Amino acid sequence: MKRTHYLWMAIAALAFTACNEVSFKKTKSGLLYKIISSNSKDSVAKEGDWLKLHYVQKINDSVMQTSFGKMPAYQRVMGNQPADYSPGEIFGMLKKGDSAVTVILIDSIIKKGLAPAESLPPFMKRGDRLTISFKVIDVFRSDSLYQEDSQKEQVKDMPRQQKEQAEQMAKAQKEREEAQRKEEEELEKSGEKAKQIQELESYFKAKNLAAKQVAPGTYVVLTQHGTGTVVADSGKYVYVNYDGKLFAKDSSFQKSSFAPQLYVTPLIAGFQDGLKGLREGDKGTIYIAGFRGYGKNPPPGSPFKPYEALKFDVEITKVSDTPPEQQPQH
Repeated sequence: MKRTHYLWMAIAALAFTACNEVSFKKTKSGLLYKIISSNSKDSVAKEGDWLKLHYVQKINDSVMQTSFGKMPAYQRVMGNQPADYSPGEIFGMLKKGDSAVTVILIDSIIKKGLAPAESLPPFMKRGDRLTISFKVIDVFRSDSLYQEDSQKEQVKDMPRQQKEQAEQMAKAQKEREEAQRKEEEELEKSGEKAKQIQELESYFKAKNLAAKQVAPGTYVVLTQHGTGTVVADSGKYVYVNYDGKLFAKDSSFQKSSFAPQLYVTPLIAGFQDGLKGLREGDKGTIYIAGFRGYGKNPPPGSPFKPYEALKFDVEITKVSDTPPEQQPQH
């Protein structure tokens, strides 16, 4: 383990009671540690072996990280481990089934010059104690055995990771929607919202387009009705080929294919609204007023002006409850 890693890296665990430093030993660097032997007849881990670990990491009495219920950690036992004031110093003392506790004093980190006080994370301060408690689940004597086990654990942990990611994305989407709502309230008061909507509706009238308003500032013109039975809605994966264009110039800024999860995957509000209700085989164009596009502050370096209206020519190839194996970046 590199010396710079231990500040944020948790490496395996059991929950232990508050540390009694009297019962702890010290490594050459002064790291406090305690090993709870499993009394296993296995030999201790040797250089090149891999430890499979579960951990709990605490700052004082507050749990910061844990691997329980998640993917375990894997740490390689290094030869000639430097006295670097990290848990790696005791890896070569452990065997399968053992538990251990290491205690890192934040004052010692600063005093040893391992990290200046001003560079520490905000949750760490002078006088604090970083406790990493871990349990050795297994010891692998070769890289191939470690890799095989790691791959199995990744497959097993994938549903949890996907659920966690979906929850995080849903939370972010909710925050974006709230910010969008507040911005639109201001535009409503100033009359800018009505002005942007009128710009699109005047265009539809002039071009004699049968545009359907699906949400304020978002319209859909279908040119082909699909035969799919599943309708795009919140949480559905919408497989779509699209050509994004600047409305005023009718010039393309991006062509691609992807499969966003509706109202979960980060997308501009108008695109989400325009995709909702479509089904496999539908083709058409989504028209989006500027306040439902990139809004007042478009991404830096993008071709968009503040509140620029957009249009997306789209083709829906599939609507599903399941994601694709690999989703192209959008």
